Amino acid sequence: MVAFNALASLLVSVSAVLASPAPRTLPIPGNCNVTSAKPDLPSGQTNITVPSGQVPEKITLGVGVQNYTCTDAGTYTSAGAVATLFDISCIYDTSQYSTITKVAYDIWNAIPNNEISNVVETFVKKAFPVFADHYFITSPSGTGISPVFDARATSHKGDPNAFVLAARTGDLAAPTGNQDIDWLQLSNVQGDLAKTVLRIDTQRGQPPSSCTPGSELISVKYTAAYWFLN
Repeated sequence: MVAFNALASLLVSVSAVLASPAPRTLPIPGNCNVTSAKPDLPSGQTNITVPSGQVPEKITLGVGVQNYTCTDAGTYTSAGAVATLFDISCIYDTSQYSTITKVAYDIWNAIPNNEISNVVETFVKKAFPVFADHYFITSPSGTGISPVFDARATSHKGDPNAFVLAARTGDLAAPTGNQDIDWLQLSNVQGDLAKTVLRIDTQRGQPPSSCTPGSELISVKYTAAYWFLN
């Protein structure tokens, strides 16, 4: 708890815009309309792009875990993810945006037992409302799993179509190193929440390089920026 409190204080110190005590009112200086925002993607690559005619609608911070199972070959394979996504659109045009996934990961990593509720409480109190939940379900084909971003119980209550079930259409190794999960481009399969979701600015989330076949599922903490385009 001491470590968590110290890192929570760090969050406040690195970002004066987080100092307001009023939850969910977003009294943050800056432009909350992000339609003109451009994700900072590595040059010279075409794996992840902003599709022609689409613009950002929301920029969010994902805090959660990547899940992995051990194969018979003794390596980990993805079993999906679970995360809470916070609306950080209002800090995109401030200096705090470039450090937010790192600061959030430091806070998250200091919390024992994957207690995401502690992160939710901290970030909502700092004026970042919950935008959506992220999880995986069985793919519509019946084979494999697919990512879902679901705002029906959070920012879009009452809208039965406020979700996106997506398929991966682009994959790029994190430019920050192999300790961080890949950057992704995900395209809409079902739902109205977004046409495209970009996962960028990732922090950690990679599993160990090997495992003992038959060992239990593991959950590895991570953070990332998720951009919702329409």
